[in-house]
Amino acid sequence: MIFSHDTVAASVLLACLIVSTISVTDGSGNMCSTCIKVNATCHNITHLFELRAHFRNTVVIHKMGILRSGNVLYFSFEPALEDIEYYKVGFVNLDNPELYGTISAGTKVMNFGTFDVDQTNEFVYLGGSDGIFVLETKENILAFFSSRGDSIQNLVFKSNVYFVINGQRKITRKKGDNFDAYLETDRIKNFVITKSDVVIYLSVFGLFASKRNETVQLSKNAFFRGITIDLDDTVYAWWVDGIYKVLLEKNLSQSRIERVAYLPNIGSMVFDNDNNILFTSDRDLYALTRTNASTVC
Repeated sequence: MIFSHDTVAASVLLACLIVSTISVTDGSGNMCSTCIKVNATCHNITHLFELRAHFRNTVVIHKMGILRSGNVLYFSFEPALEDIEYYKVGFVNLDNPELYGTISAGTKVMNFGTFDVDQTNEFVYLGGSDGIFVLETKENILAFFSSRGDSIQNLVFKSNVYFVINGQRKITRKKGDNFDAYLETDRIKNFVITKSDVVIYLSVFGLFASKRNETVQLSKNAFFRGITIDLDDTVYAWWVDGIYKVLLEKNLSQSRIERVAYLPNIGSMVFDNDNNILFTSDRDLYALTRTNASTVC
């Protein structure tokens, strides 16, 4: 199904997103009425296009990720209520939005609700209601990978596949043919792993950072909408009141979070190939791009 591009609606939504961030300049800089501050620097909000998928009336996008080599955005979403699946993964080429679609296994019900990208091999690992599958993107071949019969809640790729099975209190790592408990803790809703092997995870008790045998609570808020990592290995989370940066210290116990942007209505968030923030609001995709030093917002 192809949805029309409604520029009027997009403009109205953009105005709603930025109305509370506009300030007054004294004339010493260029006022930007479509900008917000991110990390104390003005960023312009640009509407890119509408994501095309068989969304339900209230659009819910849980996660986004990018295959860097092809500049293809993948996103997990909740399809229309009449669909036999309750989760799907869609995709769109950011350079040519007319190239889009939804990952399908034919008549099989997969409920792919989580995924991650192996950038080196150009694979997309997908977790659903019947285990983990892998999409070989060059040939567009979908194949079974692991954990048949298990319902996969979350999945991360970092040299190996790390995943959480619904109902289990641990992150499992699949390394070759072996499985091991990588992190055992209270029920994990979402997680990422940094290059230095720090696990940032959201559980029913809040947001945490863990490495080896040390764990620190970053926030008691258990309702962050998502977690992502930028190209510099900095972790961000987002909620209804904006974007938060995770400040990891060498002494893990001193780590913390701070809000770096007030931006309500974010559905999901990811960093593009230029390390700009891409975010969704409803079915619309936006970019935040850094402006020059004289810009005031």
